[in-house]
Amino acid sequence: MPSMTVSENESGQRLDRYLRKIFPSMPISHIYKLIRTRKIRLNGKRPHIQTILESGDRIIIHMQEERFTSDTKRPRRKPVQPTFNIVFEDDHLLVVSKPAGLSVHGGKGHEKNSLIDQVHTYLGVPEQLSAFRPSLAHRLDRDTSGLLLIGKSGQALRTLGRMLKTRHIAKHYLALVLGKPKKPSGTWKFRVQRLDVPGGNQPHRTVSEKPGLTEYRLAMSRTLHLFKGIAREISLLDLHLITGRTHQIRSHLQQSGLPLAGDPRYGDPDFNRMLRKRYNLKRQFLHAYRIELAHPITQKPIILTDPFPDDLLGLARSLDLKIP
Repeated sequence: MPSMTVSENESGQRLDRYLRKIFPSMPISHIYKLIRTRKIRLNGKRPHIQTILESGDRIIIHMQEERFTSDTKRPRRKPVQPTFNIVFEDDHLLVVSKPAGLSVHGGKGHEKNSLIDQVHTYLGVPEQLSAFRPSLAHRLDRDTSGLLLIGKSGQALRTLGRMLKTRHIAKHYLALVLGKPKKPSGTWKFRVQRLDVPGGNQPHRTVSEKPGLTEYRLAMSRTLHLFKGIAREISLLDLHLITGRTHQIRSHLQQSGLPLAGDPRYGDPDFNRMLRKRYNLKRQFLHAYRIELAHPITQKPIILTDPFPDDLLGLARSLDLKIP
């Protein structure tokens, strides 16, 4: 009968979540059935689904070796050339600068080359059976560039998750917007109205019922001369995410009357066309430029910043925009 011993990196998680990683293609209902019908034994006893695993725990699975081998087989991925930049790395933590256009996880249209695929190639993560693989602690939109935290050990990844949940990691973004806020700083408290889901822009069908919180600070403003004497104010904002919901920044900017430059979904179409034609801006001007945290293992303070990437640098120089 197949058996496994829980490693230090794999400890601290629930049994069902551990098994979902061991059996990546098995429906969760089948995993629950294995536990319910006593096909899973933990240290010789019948476990509960929510049992928290510890290092050294021994798991025995009552199934044929052939079936076990088939159900635990991972799809083999072709190694991909990393396109990210390394900002910080030690035995437990990796911080990278993600380029725009790169999805953080595989999905429709980009199954074979995502940031996490590139990270696994860079770290030489083996394809062999394991319930722990270095993973992202948080995400960025595909067309947002900037800093991302990756846990290289199970302890670091779990600690980063708790720190994010309790708001002990400060993530700052730079956004170029059309207009200027009435106050130089403040906090937006809006429900996130997502335009990528049906009805998401309707007040009674917001995706998130709880308001999201975004702190903003005016870093600098400029007057942009368009044509025939028409001029518009634009602003570079430093945005601090207090909550971290999908599309929160883009939705909050739209709701505050400060559409994000280059954003095809939440931005101003005429403004976007002008920026594309004049400055070759082909994506949203949103960059995760600063992150502050205590190291998840040593607790040493870490402050990291990331300069404007190449695809934003031309516009930034033309408008004399600087990293705050």
